[in-house]
Amino acid sequence: MSDKYFAKQINLQANEELIAVLHHHPITYAKQIAVTTVLILGAFFFMFPLFSLGELGVALFCAILLTGFFYGVREFYIWFANACVITSKRLVDVDRKGFFHKIVSDLSYDKILDISYSVSGVMQSVFHLGDIKIQAKAAILKLGNIAFPAKVNQVLADLINEETGKKLDVKKVVSLGEKGKDKITSEFLDQDKLAEYEDYKLDELLAEYKENFGELSLKKLLVDELEKAEENNDNSSKNEENDDMGANFKKKSL
Repeated sequence: MSDKYFAKQINLQANEELIAVLHHHPITYAKQIAVTTVLILGAFFFMFPLFSLGELGVALFCAILLTGFFYGVREFYIWFANACVITSKRLVDVDRKGFFHKIVSDLSYDKILDISYSVSGVMQSVFHLGDIKIQAKAAILKLGNIAFPAKVNQVLADLINEETGKKLDVKKVVSLGEKGKDKITSEFLDQDKLAEYEDYKLDELLAEYKENFGELSLKKLLVDELEKAEENNDNSSKNEENDDMGANFKKKSL
């Protein structure tokens, strides 16, 4: 059913084969599942007290039940319709915002420059999930919480090689924890130590920071670190001056 549905959605060509359909892992919709369950079970849990209120109670029972049912169907449809379709010729990203809002992005394999994946956090580690990043000539396609991202990357690399002759390595981008980010931030002024973090792709880290917190926040962070560095330098200079004064005083006393 899924293959036939998406074959129609993306207008699969005669010489094109559908390889796989990628969805977000259902665990990422845990909140929606919980809300749906609470609404539906809650309606039945309070059924008798509501029915004791007469027609008003029956109306409330039906309203809660229908709300839970409609919400669950809507969220399931959005999860199902949001997908990345892998074919023998291209990648098609179907982004469904609601019943009547859909965005479809098409990316042929000859435009793909690089593919990589990252695994971060307890949830992704436990459920074998990851985020896949596809770098194209004029765009970046990100797929979040995809199951077994290394295998998906390998499939993509093989398809790209078969279609275009390009050989792309399956790369895992190292994900930094808070301590790692703090360490980079505290040492960013030391240019010699930047070489240690080449594998972490600092440009992407800065771009992600600006995307999440804004450019102004990034500038403030850098200014704060510069001010701290200047204060440390001033304190070090003062300490050196005090040490020199103390040494001269001892000499004079002697």
